Amino acid sequence: MKPSFKLLSSLMIMGAVSSCFADTYQEAQNALTNHNYEKALQYFTQSCDNGDSKGCFSLGNMYEKGEGVGQNKYQAVALYTQACRAGNPLGCSNMALSYDTP
Repeated sequence: MKPSFKLLSSLMIMGAVSSCFADTYQEAQNALTNHNYEKALQYFTQSCDNGDSKGCFSLGNMYEKGEGVGQNKYQAVALYTQACRAGNPLGCSNMALSYDTP
């Protein structure tokens, strides 16, 4: 029995999208490691906008620490919340911790 064309097409698209998330996120990580905050911000934002919870979490970290952006705890919490809702346990943890600190 041959798999349906729709199923194969869906699997191929999902694989391509996952690969794009990974590539964008990895580019952001590389930029952050090299202290290229402008590029890291660009790639993490793109990754987060595309639904990658790791991108949202890392972008939240940048805002929490003020790395390459103005420190903004409110923006960090919003990004941690977005990461948490997308299933990122570290995003959930940082979101919860942010409510526990003044």
